[in-house]
Amino acid sequence: YGGSSTFCSFSLAMAEQCLRGEELRARHQAALLKLRRKALREKARAELAWLGHQKRCLENLQDSQAASAMAAKQHKILTELKQEEAEIQHLQNLYRAAHQERKLLLKQQREILMMQHSTAQLQEKLRNLTG
Repeated sequence: YGGSSTFCSFSLAMAEQCLRGEELRARHQAALLKLRRKALREKARAELAWLGHQKRCLENLQDSQAASAMAAKQHKILTELKQEEAEIQHLQNLYRAAHQERKLLLKQQREILMMQHSTAQLQEKLRNLTG
């Protein structure tokens, strides 16, 4: 496994490529979660604006029961938004932790491969000196 310098170089290049791929996946995941959060906020803002308009119309008509129902719906939308944002934050934390773990494993693999490569080079030099 560590005897071939070419194999070690190839493995090292593969580990580097995996690290770059992992960084790219992490950036994509972060961007997707950011877009999801933005879309949720925009949706909630639009729904709240609509319900606010309906509530004002009902208040103008002096229908306090229906206006109260609109206020309850607004509260429900805000509660759901907070729950969704908490879920997104939880996912971000999970993805961040998993990314860091994979990144650490890849870096350790890279270090092992570099040590194997150095060992193979030293063994080759020793063979050349003694042979």
